[in-house]
Amino acid sequence: MVVARDVKNIDGMLLVPSGCELSERQIGILQSWGVAGLEIEASEEQAKALDPLAQLPPETLARLTADLRARFWKRDEFGPVPAEIFNCMLLRLARRELHPQP
Repeated sequence: MVVARDVKNIDGMLLVPSGCELSERQIGILQSWGVAGLEIEASEEQAKALDPLAQLPPETLARLTADLRARFWKRDEFGPVPAEIFNCMLLRLARRELHPQP
């Protein structure tokens, strides 16, 4: 993984510069510093492999989206927070669809 943007702590100290390739050790250090996430560079293939929504057939994604909308929201209630919750729930459903539990 290659870091897309500088990673800094809350004091602005540079922890990892952009363009740096991360090792397992560096990832562990970032986790110990409390860094929950960062932006990485990825090819289109890598990004698709990491995105469960991109892995689903279009008809399956449409079905999951329609089911979720019918269960939880009316179209006029969408704002930034409900939209993010909706996206998180859709991602969870997509992961379950791709990797069903026995």
